[in-house]
Amino acid sequence: MAVVTIYRISEEIAKVVNGGKIGAAATVNIPRVKIVVGQLINAMLKVEYFTINAKMGETIPNGTVLGLYEGLEVFTSNGKSQCNLPIKPIKLPRNMGVWAVYPKYELNGNYDYDGEFIPLQMGQGALIKSQPLFNDLLGQIGYENFGDRLAFTKDIKSLFPDVVLAMRLAIMDISQYGDYDMLPLLPEQEIDIKNQAIKFFMQETVPDMLVDTTSDQEKGVPVNQQKQGS
Repeated sequence: MAVVTIYRISEEIAKVVNGGKIGAAATVNIPRVKIVVGQLINAMLKVEYFTINAKMGETIPNGTVLGLYEGLEVFTSNGKSQCNLPIKPIKLPRNMGVWAVYPKYELNGNYDYDGEFIPLQMGQGALIKSQPLFNDLLGQIGYENFGDRLAFTKDIKSLFPDVVLAMRLAIMDISQYGDYDMLPLLPEQEIDIKNQAIKFFMQETVPDMLVDTTSDQEKGVPVNQQKQGS
């Protein structure tokens, strides 16, 4: 059985909607179908999580994606280095939606993917400061997640003025998959996605360029001179 990818599904849908051939000027083209397919898959995975997985006690939703976001700016506020999250990750126990945070200290340097910062729970930063034995996290840098922002235990912006961050965030966003990456879909889910997408696009009126004299492109052109749609 063929691997389920977003490009293959989108191509099959576009061919059905366009009568077997995707013309160069087709309004229902593959890039447009990919957007709709991604929205349908996201909705399906979320419904599956809330109706099935959550009731079974599953804490990490099926279909979760670790999206990588780079070039995130660090700023100083109230004496602490902070960084805004590029998107809001899904809510997981112990704030695991923010999966990992990595630094790049120099403008022309590389991200230190082996030196990720230490995640702390809200309130643990103040608790650690009161413990002389490990109040400096043994030289490491920690962070707390406050809604849409991370706050760090050290002012890394003053230590490294050019610092930027990379984050891996747990999201349910199918757009993070490549065109040919295998999707987390069952065979019966694949056919449901196709049927919903075809139904969505079939609501649009596609003019017959051979006989539809109301089409903007062919107004005033004799029928026998009109271009046949591709």
